[in-house]
Amino acid sequence: MVNLGNSLSRMFFGIPTIMKSNLPNWLLSLTLLMLPVLSAQADTGCFNHVKQVAEQLSTQPFTKTPMMKVDTGRITYDHYQHIKFRRDETFWRAEELPFQLEFMHPGMHFIHPIQLFTWENGKAQPLNFSSRYFDYSEVDFLNLEQDEPNMGFTGFRILSKLGKTNEGDMHSETLVFQGASYFRALGQEQKYGLSARGLAINTSLEGQEEFPDYTQFWLEKPTKDAKSMVFCALLDSASTTGATRFVLTPGKNTEMEVETQLYPRKDMAEIGIAPLTSMFFHGENSQQHYGDYRPEVHDSDGLLVQQNKDWFWQPLVEVPYFNLQSLPFPHVSGFGLMQRDRDFDHYQDLEAWYHQRPSVWVEPLEDWGKGSIQLLRLHTQSDIVDNIVAYWKSDAGNAFRHLHYRLSWRSDEPAAHTLGKVVATRATNKAVDGLPGHKGRIRFIVDFTDVPKQPANAWPQAEVTLNGVGQTKPPAIQENPYVNGWRVIAAVFPETCDKPMTATIRLTDGVNPLSETWSYPIPESLCNAQ
Repeated sequence: MVNLGNSLSRMFFGIPTIMKSNLPNWLLSLTLLMLPVLSAQADTGCFNHVKQVAEQLSTQPFTKTPMMKVDTGRITYDHYQHIKFRRDETFWRAEELPFQLEFMHPGMHFIHPIQLFTWENGKAQPLNFSSRYFDYSEVDFLNLEQDEPNMGFTGFRILSKLGKTNEGDMHSETLVFQGASYFRALGQEQKYGLSARGLAINTSLEGQEEFPDYTQFWLEKPTKDAKSMVFCALLDSASTTGATRFVLTPGKNTEMEVETQLYPRKDMAEIGIAPLTSMFFHGENSQQHYGDYRPEVHDSDGLLVQQNKDWFWQPLVEVPYFNLQSLPFPHVSGFGLMQRDRDFDHYQDLEAWYHQRPSVWVEPLEDWGKGSIQLLRLHTQSDIVDNIVAYWKSDAGNAFRHLHYRLSWRSDEPAAHTLGKVVATRATNKAVDGLPGHKGRIRFIVDFTDVPKQPANAWPQAEVTLNGVGQTKPPAIQENPYVNGWRVIAAVFPETCDKPMTATIRLTDGVNPLSETWSYPIPESLCNAQ
């Protein structure tokens, strides 16, 4: 399908709208994307063009991009790992530009092609599939060259020097798009972990989730001294189309500005904004480790939310099946799924390198108004399944059509967070110490670090609350030199496990907060204390 771009533009250029309406959706979009940019436009970037394409496409019935007419099923996972992109074919390499491109081969479950275009001086030029980009020497028995006429790219990578300026620094992977609207990025000293998505539709409605696709991309050619790269994408699904503009700025923390204009085909029950998808198998707070030799296995260990000057931290925890939390945060300042634990000894994995997985912080670049953070957790018995989703849900519903925010792929905390931070959460319902009065209680052992210093001999105070039916007792607080901070030991005595309950802990100086607010939804398995 990719190789049809030029011929289709010649066949259908200038055809009447009434004729266009009879075309398949994917064919119509090919026609539209080749239309010249209006000369009246002062902005020669790709965004205005893609908005025109998306708006026109939204008036047409949805048709999913056809699968490639090639047997990709014979390309197994192992085969796919041995199809190498030829480094000497990296796009823009010969021009020594600060950003370069690699393209993704079809195979496994990647069976729907995408359209790629470069964008320069207000014009789009197609990037067509070619076997010359790939080294098939390790899978020559598959004879993949013969399938070239029926193949298309299924994604792409952007390479950069990740903000490094030394002459000997090499280009390395910075961002990858492949599959639906999923993408992942890297900062310095990071390994791929959680994913972001362009849009989430009906994610919390079990069995009704819709996965929009980025079907086409326009990649603006960077200048020789560019610090950022701009590109655009066309979003398409049964419920909506959309035009997205990305601005990628690599560095120690790699940032992406994302702006999307939606053109709904129909009302959507739920629109998830800035969705993040991650994996939590087990951690220090888990009751079950499934016989795993690794102490912890997760891409993210907590949800962080900022509302003005207040910060909230909820450790991730496994669930027996399906759990959805709706956390109201009017006028949210930011949120993210974070990987705070950076100690290799806590993971002991020399292949996955979980201690180097990035956190992703979402920062609205416009007022999102009233809404809530949706945190969806699914049960898993494997580390190969993403089972955590977090996104913003606006109270405006379908009226919320313009999305503008910044993503930051980082290894540290947002700079604005100057309060104490939770670095470890442990929970137990076992009265293993045998002391009287401990039966029926839950204990939380929570470590805080980066707590602002207090006057000499002044200890912070710990506020403990329980939102639910039960009681708490005054917590114990201890200095913990091993985290350069404080440990709080809080006891909760639930009266019933039939209703949801949440415990919270915050350090204060008696008046002002010294830490973020830790919160923990108490699962039934923990509530049934021994």
